[in-house]
Amino acid sequence: MKNIILKRLFISALMFTFTAHAGLYKGLDEEGNVTYSDKPSANSEIIVPPPLTVVDAPKIKPKEEAVEEEPAAEYKYTSFSISSPKDQQTIWNEPDLGVSLQLTPALNTADGHNIWLLMDGKPLVKNSQSLTLQIGRSDRGAHQLQAQIRNKEGKIIKRSQKITVHIKNAVIKKQPLKD
Repeated sequence: MKNIILKRLFISALMFTFTAHAGLYKGLDEEGNVTYSDKPSANSEIIVPPPLTVVDAPKIKPKEEAVEEEPAAEYKYTSFSISSPKDQQTIWNEPDLGVSLQLTPALNTADGHNIWLLMDGKPLVKNSQSLTLQIGRSDRGAHQLQAQIRNKEGKIIKRSQKITVHIKNAVIKKQPLKD
């Protein structure tokens, strides 16, 4: 649009320049129609055209592009694992089973990160900020443990490897009482 206006102004200026040097004549043809020419005719008179009206192009502000905020760099945990108990460890007669975790770097509590501990896919501990978790007495048998780091919305950020532990509890058979 701007280019078209500039081209028209340029052409008009060129025409005005040539007409100023060549002269502009207004006359009538044989049929009585008004004609304009740069060459005089028998019944023509010289005219001076009015000055060109020059209008400055409107100043249009460029559209401000929305500046997208860069998302905050996500906190990256380089390592996360269950350090105790060990994978495939057999645990005998533990009344209070504890799980220890290793995490590098430290838990980002400022962003609402927390730790969950799952046994056999079900949460045992939720929203903890401790790397030492007590889960109490567990049923006999093989169980899978996995720890997770979650953000404040509950989205999983990092998972530990799953480990399997074997819980063994001694069973004392009751002897019938003798009379």
